[in-house]
Amino acid sequence: MAGNRGYNSLGSKSRLRLIEAASELLADQGYQVVSARRIADKAGLKPQLVHYYFRSMEELVVAVYQRSSANYFRLHDQALSSPHPLRALWELNTNMPEVRRMTEYVALGKLYPALRAEMLRTGDNYRQLQIEAIEQVYTARGITNPCITPETLAMLMSALARNFLIEAEVGLSLGHAGARALVEDILDRLDPLEAETEGAGMASPKD
Repeated sequence: MAGNRGYNSLGSKSRLRLIEAASELLADQGYQVVSARRIADKAGLKPQLVHYYFRSMEELVVAVYQRSSANYFRLHDQALSSPHPLRALWELNTNMPEVRRMTEYVALGKLYPALRAEMLRTGDNYRQLQIEAIEQVYTARGITNPCITPETLAMLMSALARNFLIEAEVGLSLGHAGARALVEDILDRLDPLEAETEGAGMASPKD
């Protein structure tokens, strides 16, 4: 049907503008304000175009989440490919650019089963990749009896990082320093930074 042709126009500039507008609204004002009219106004488009490009608000919200997930996956892949993947992953998660939207996605997931299913799918994927990266570090360093299992370390870093960012949104930081020190101590034990070339970085003696 001619009226449905927009559903498959995944590369349409107008469709992308609607997704970006919805993403900005989620971050700035929360899921309560996400409506076809507000999204269209934010994108500078007619409200009818929301229903032209998306079968439902649920489909639009899933598209917004997939956009966020794709951005995180790119950064996630870079972190796991670094010489110190555990440290890079910890750094990424404690500075996650999508944190302002994450609580909104969780709230929307209660309304939209398709979003909840997509969050479960990507969450499982990320967690498995992180566990595999930790296992590779353990193997490379000959760690056969670690103080913390790969599954637990992946969960610990993810949960703490997310909680830091969520609590920071309301100004809460009590206990953060100690928790960060705990993770840093674990990383120092399991994935220590190699020493630089001997003498590098040291100031030359003055004449």
